[in-house]
Amino acid sequence: MSKSADAQIKELEAKVKLLEKQKKFLESHLEKSNHKSIIFDMMIELAEKEYNIDIQKNSSSELLTSSQKHKRKA
Repeated sequence: MSKSADAQIKELEAKVKLLEKQKKFLESHLEKSNHKSIIFDMMIELAEKEYNIDIQKNSSSELLTSSQKHKRKA
């Protein structure tokens, strides 16, 4: 016995709402993680300057920290 078209539509609408909630939650956590990453990079950079030590070493000139990328855009 197959579901009626109305029942299928309601079920799909419920799934869409759930997926939209999950997307919003994940986007929020991604934004927080990105902010944390930038702050950690800035802390490392500050510590390297303050104590004159290399904490983070890049194996290639192409690798840049988030804060360095941000500075270049500005």
